[in-house]
Amino acid sequence: MTLYRLLLLLLVAAVLGALAVHLLRGDTGYVLIQRGDLAIETTLVNAVFLLLASLALLYVAVWLLRWPLRLWRSGARRGARRRFLDGMIALVAGRPNRAGQQLLKATKLPTLKLPALIAAHAAAHARGDRVEETRLLDQLTEAPETHDLATELRARNELLDGRAGAAIEMLVPLAQASRLSPMGARWLIEALAARKRAREALAYLPRIRQSQQLPPDELARFVSRVLVAALEQTTDAINLHALWADLNRDEKRIAEVAIAYAKRSVQLNLVGQAAQEIEATLKHGWSPALVLAYGALPPDAKVAPRLKTAEGWLEAHANDAALLLTLGRLSRQEHAWIKAEDYLRRAIALGAAADAWEELGRCYAEQGDAERAAKALANALAVQHGEAPASLIAKHSVDDLLAPLPMAEERDDMGIPRLPR
Repeated sequence: MTLYRLLLLLLVAAVLGALAVHLLRGDTGYVLIQRGDLAIETTLVNAVFLLLASLALLYVAVWLLRWPLRLWRSGARRGARRRFLDGMIALVAGRPNRAGQQLLKATKLPTLKLPALIAAHAAAHARGDRVEETRLLDQLTEAPETHDLATELRARNELLDGRAGAAIEMLVPLAQASRLSPMGARWLIEALAARKRAREALAYLPRIRQSQQLPPDELARFVSRVLVAALEQTTDAINLHALWADLNRDEKRIAEVAIAYAKRSVQLNLVGQAAQEIEATLKHGWSPALVLAYGALPPDAKVAPRLKTAEGWLEAHANDAALLLTLGRLSRQEHAWIKAEDYLRRAIALGAAADAWEELGRCYAEQGDAERAAKALANALAVQHGEAPASLIAKHSVDDLLAPLPMAEERDDMGIPRLPR
């Protein structure tokens, strides 16, 4: 770019020179400068040349006089950039004290002031210095470019200090003005959920998904947590139905969300709907946690027994400990003692451990077999404490419940046997 400008300047000078020659046409002109007794006579060409030469000398003189100042400023800029880089390295390396010191020095360079203030605030936040954070946020608020960011950072601090209401008051105006960043949207969601207003927070989830600020796994956990909170905070059956209807298909198929819906439905005496939603979710994806929630649903006279439905899952998941534990619970609810004992024995063999022993104790207790019930519950406590369970002979057979069992064959939806896990 410098060479281009030099060539352009030479071209302009040549054109002006040619134009001057054409206009003068041999007549160099006459210039007289007189002041009192002093008189200077010369040609126009010489006068112009002397004027240009004087301006050039003046420029060189000014440049030489300003050279020390430029040298000092150049050194100051290099020093500020070096401190900014050192501060950022220290911040990333986990040395917030040094980072804060270096970054504050870098703010003396006007072009680095705002970036250095933002990074210095991050360093102050990392070391838990709220007084310094507040001071830096005051400076960031004064600049129009960082005013909204400072507001969001203040809201984050309010949220971390347990004042979710104050955080909402700061963030909602930004959201209404369409100036809320994805980071601010996440904090607003957290604040609304903390104030039992998680359903309102669902409107901001698309911002989080579109921003891709979270890795896929972390995003899935975040969305699931917000949806679960919204379901748990519903006040009645009407609100629960309305919220469930608003969720899309993928959200309803999240195991944790379906479990939260089932639990809230049970609390609202809607056991049948809870069972139906769990069954529908399991059709689209197997989840041991969801199966356990299905078995934990209380019996309801208005709902058909669930044992037959759960037994239909055995063909594809014959060696699933969660399913066998659920089948044992459902068999106990229907007083199918032989089935319950068999399913729970298989669950123990597959690692269901304490939960299966506890369920087996309940099963024996309901049959009036206090001795076996006590031994089964003692085994449940032993397993919980990392101890080996004691031998126990089954009530409906002569086999030891700890004896190894052959693994049942599993088949997929097409009837093809699966390899053992």
